[in-house]
Amino acid sequence: MVFPVAAALITLILLVLLRSLRAPAVLMISVGLGFAATLGASALVFQHALGRSGVDFTLPLVLFLFVVALGTDYNILIGDRIREEMERPGPARAAVARAVRHTAPAIATAGPVPAASFGSLAVGPGSATQQIGFATALGILLSAFVLSIALVPAPAALLGWSIWWPLPPRRAAGPAEPAPAPAERGSGSTEPRVRVG
Repeated sequence: MVFPVAAALITLILLVLLRSLRAPAVLMISVGLGFAATLGASALVFQHALGRSGVDFTLPLVLFLFVVALGTDYNILIGDRIREEMERPGPARAAVARAVRHTAPAIATAGPVPAASFGSLAVGPGSATQQIGFATALGILLSAFVLSIALVPAPAALLGWSIWWPLPPRRAAGPAEPAPAPAERGSGSTEPRVRVG
């Protein structure tokens, strides 16, 4: 029951916050990919590389509660900033680049702190604790450095303003063009003149 209920609540929050149908889908798909990659990497390390019988049965639930929650937070930060930047004049790709430039340092700084905290569990004596520590730290780092900084901005840059369908952000008007200088009286030329000296 936890997986579908939590996913539905997260989707509802994203729909209200981002006022779009496509952007929440992109964010949820990226979070799902991060969850699957983390669980797969944990199985690869503990089950195949270390020869364990399998991963602990609580691992998927713990990953969902922590990694998906933090990954969604990071995605909301970058998604909301992308929408804000797209309200300014200019092409969509430039808006995405500005959003990443302004938001990536905060996400890149915030990610390693909880990753290190959970990663300390990986040196514990219990197998389940080791798996939870390793997987949670890996999932948080993936969410911070791969999903939020690369995987979410990429489709936003490719789709442009259509990612905010059906309510695209209102684009502010660009700065007004300066009026051309009036031609001097008595001259047939329309070129503005510059006084030197």
